[in-house]
Order: sequence, then C-alpha cells, then structure tokens
Amino acid sequence: MLKVIAEDFIKPEAIETVLPLYREFVEATKKEPRCIAYDLYIDGKDIGQFIFIEEWPDRAALDEHCASEHFKRLVPMIDQHKRKDAAYILMGGFGEVYNKLLSKR
Repeated sequence: MLKVIAEDFIKPEAIETVLPLYREFVEATKKEPRCIAYDLYIDGKDIGQFIFIEEWPDRAALDEHCASEHFKRLVPMIDQHKRKDAAYILMGGFGEVYNKLLSKR
C-alpha cells in the first residue's frame, strides 16, 4: 500500500483558473482502476495551498497515474500557475516498512 501527500502552491490570482482543472483532474483520477482513494483539500490558512491525499496499491499504480492522459494534459496547465514547487511525501504502511526492516536483519 502506498499513501501520497502532494501539495501544490498556487498564485492567489490564479485560484479561480485552476479550480475547474483540479475538479476534472480529481474526477478522472478517481475513475482509474487502481486508484484506492484520491481526495483534494485546501489549507484553511492558505487557500492557494492544495493538498492531495492519495492511496495506491503500489508504486506501479502511482506510475500509471502519472502516465495517464489526464495527468499529462492537466498538470502542465496547473503548473503554470504555481507560486513555488510542489511538495511530495510517499509513505508505506508501518507494518510493511517494519517487516522490510526486520527481514534485513
């Protein structure tokens, strides 16, 4: 299992421009066969900070998402309105990581 937290930072003057792009992006992603969960949030203190919380069965599923038509088309359209680079956290489940560490002993 792979959890992803991805943060986009959008210029305040571009928020209305990116909202329909994000809506289309989220709707298309949720239809991907290997997407377990995909939700978009907005920081309550910074309306230009968009936070994706994603769940994929494995890294290959995330790679498929990043190669999808809607990803390749919409992400560049959104990225032109960034005020700073996106941030990403990729996390495995504690049990999975713990078991991998134990198996190396």
